[in-house]
Amino acid sequence: MALFARTPAQTIKVPIVDLELDSRTVLASGGPMIGFLVLAVMGAIRAWTHAVDQVRGQGSRVSVEQLDTHPNAIDLALYTTPKSPKSLRAILYFAYPAVLIAALVESAVLWYSIAQTPAFPRVPITIVQAVVWIPAAFLVLSMFRSRITSLKERVRAA
Repeated sequence: MALFARTPAQTIKVPIVDLELDSRTVLASGGPMIGFLVLAVMGAIRAWTHAVDQVRGQGSRVSVEQLDTHPNAIDLALYTTPKSPKSLRAILYFAYPAVLIAALVESAVLWYSIAQTPAFPRVPITIVQAVVWIPAAFLVLSMFRSRITSLKERVRAA
């Protein structure tokens, strides 16, 4: 929020390294950086999914939970077991897409904020934002759609 309460020529001082940066540049880099982090998370999820598929093999029911030796905060906060209520498991199944969509919204808000700043090079930052944000949004929406489809199949099978 401190970035939004700025004057046009304000600088931000980075502690420890004593580096001064233009607040508009920091704000402008925020949207693409968040989009890049979403792409990195999606890449990690796709890599994990591929590794799990390789471990399981064709048609295998091998549990891969024990392979996740470094669960993150989302995994720990939203952990469920087969004994958890089905409705809770269904809702929490969408935790990753929800967090990633929220990050993409924040990325778009940061981009929009800088795009409204007069005398700032909007075109280059918009191009960088689009190059990162569009693929990230496509991957997250694909994940969301895939989870809806998977959930529907589980309900039909039950």
